[in-house]
Amino acid sequence: MLNFTVNIISENEDKRVPVAIAGQIMVDIQSLLSHTGEFLMAKELKIQEALEPRLLSKFTLYINSTGGITLNTSSYVPETKGFGNVIDDAVILMEKTLDALGAGTGGYWMEDNYDDPVYRGQIIVDVVTLFEHINSFEGFVLMYGSTDTLKKFGKVNVEKMVNFLHEKGNTTYNTVIGLITEAKSKSKRTQMSLVFGSIKVRLSFANETILKLASQQVDKGPISITGKLTYSGEGKLLEVASAEKLIPLSSVKFYRMISSTGDVELKAPVEAAVKYENGIWMLTNDSLGIVVSKDNWDSAVQQFHDYFVFLWTQYTEKKDTDLSDEEKDIKDFLLKLIA
Repeated sequence: MLNFTVNIISENEDKRVPVAIAGQIMVDIQSLLSHTGEFLMAKELKIQEALEPRLLSKFTLYINSTGGITLNTSSYVPETKGFGNVIDDAVILMEKTLDALGAGTGGYWMEDNYDDPVYRGQIIVDVVTLFEHINSFEGFVLMYGSTDTLKKFGKVNVEKMVNFLHEKGNTTYNTVIGLITEAKSKSKRTQMSLVFGSIKVRLSFANETILKLASQQVDKGPISITGKLTYSGEGKLLEVASAEKLIPLSSVKFYRMISSTGDVELKAPVEAAVKYENGIWMLTNDSLGIVVSKDNWDSAVQQFHDYFVFLWTQYTEKKDTDLSDEEKDIKDFLLKLIA
């Protein structure tokens, strides 16, 4: 796992660094890493509300004996070691973000690298806050990096960042999964909505063709719908507008499996069959014997990933002679996903 070092250097005659400065900068880095990791995991898991706290604990920072910052959590040495580590990926993306925004880059770099407006906004605030904190104390600079040669945190163009947030707001063009329902509005017009978990949001469509297709899917089961997503300031989806693409959802593919104990990057995706019946989301994979049932999408997805990682740790590193024929079939199937 990558080490990431943060040092606050005094350029004053007195080379000491006040605890108030060091402590605040570490809090800022913690927030930035947590939001970066949360963004990556939510994207891979296709989570649509909030990640479970046990996943976020992967990104807790600890101070090491040399005064830098290192990562050390329950997944410090993942049980799936050797097939990817989302902590490493979060550190790499965080470092690139500090590089880019510290060089005065505008918000469009953020748009290219963070397609979720909620996390994008949080991360912009994190970096701007970090910049303002380090510059509120005269004569101190922030050095950071994942190699022996540390880099100086540059000058963030705060005006560009603020303008970008005002321009883009909490909107993005993206895809969301849910169920279509309809009801009569106060004006007696039929209004379609998208429902997932505890969320119910307004739906509008780019053209009559998509509207007609959507009306055929009312109360029929899961769908994947693509359009302009608008979120609240608290990160809740409010509306899917100008929807241009709608697909009945019978299965979903995952290219990375993530649990609290580790994660596995796949060269071939693992596919989960998707059903929704009587208020229950069901995800299954017959080849692996995975069957999960939950009353909301996010919980079903997370349990599917947990089950996969459990099977991975149970079977892939064992000798064939220690496995039954059925277990060897599972092991062979799992290993083909990374071949």
